[in-house]
Amino acid sequence: MSSTFLLLGALAVSAVADTVRNDGIHLAIGPHCGTADGAPMDVNTGLADLKTFSTIVSFGDSYTAGGNADGGPLLRAVQNGDSPKFGGRYTNGPVWAENIANDTGALYMDYAISGAVTDATLWPSKGSNSDFVHQVQLFLSQNHTLDPSTTLYTVFFGINDITASRTDGAANAPRAAQVVLDQIALLLGPPTNAVSFLIADDYGRGSVVAAGETYKNAVFAGLHQMQLSRGADAFTYAFVDFKYLWSAVLGSDPGFAVFGYNSAGACTVSEFTVQGACADPAHRFYWISGHPGKQTHRIMADYIELALEQCVPTTRSCKHK
Repeated sequence: MSSTFLLLGALAVSAVADTVRNDGIHLAIGPHCGTADGAPMDVNTGLADLKTFSTIVSFGDSYTAGGNADGGPLLRAVQNGDSPKFGGRYTNGPVWAENIANDTGALYMDYAISGAVTDATLWPSKGSNSDFVHQVQLFLSQNHTLDPSTTLYTVFFGINDITASRTDGAANAPRAAQVVLDQIALLLGPPTNAVSFLIADDYGRGSVVAAGETYKNAVFAGLHQMQLSRGADAFTYAFVDFKYLWSAVLGSDPGFAVFGYNSAGACTVSEFTVQGACADPAHRFYWISGHPGKQTHRIMADYIELALEQCVPTTRSCKHK
């Protein structure tokens, strides 16, 4: 029996289950597996089963931000007044990394902040924004003693950097990628001595631009070189490219309806109020413009979990749809 047939069968079963679990929104594609020494695709270079991690530490922008950026407990993901930001999130429920922590029972420590870039000094138009550099410095200043073998670090940047490049020019895209690699290297060293990383990318939200490809290619290649130089025992990572999910929903192959959505648009008309919001947010791809709804965050987590399971070295060139 072919692996494609098995995957489609699994997705069909999942779709039925998600009718209850996720309001009918389900994955209609599988991961696009590649190799660490190839072009950017979904890869798992040996990251352990997610259930082995008792702590997840997240860095990123509004796609990961849980509303409390100091690593402490998050507020419940519920509405407060007319704000569309449930518990401070740019969505109406848990974010993708929070979902993974909930799935595995891990302690979730979130340092992500809306609008964050890799390094604000690279982008004059984002000079006052949060960045990866300062998020890592805050984490380090807290002097945590986390077990490297049971702690997963997630990294999600690129959207705001590539948005800034449209105003500030694309020359710093390679430098932005190097910042990502440098901050990961900093966490790999003492006192943190991190080992396990999950890097996700969605810089273009389904679109492809030269600056974004330069950035993503440099991150992807740099991760591989870092592992070669340090050894897989000292640095294990997975890379997940959400481009495939976004393209599948926003494009015609297979299109948003196959995932269970009624619209690929946003539900709210403003990031400041729910006044005028749609009547059926569960079946919109976005909640706030450009920001996934809680059902989309759920399938983002599902996509990652499937990619980490399937895109291991023994499945070096699989590509499922």
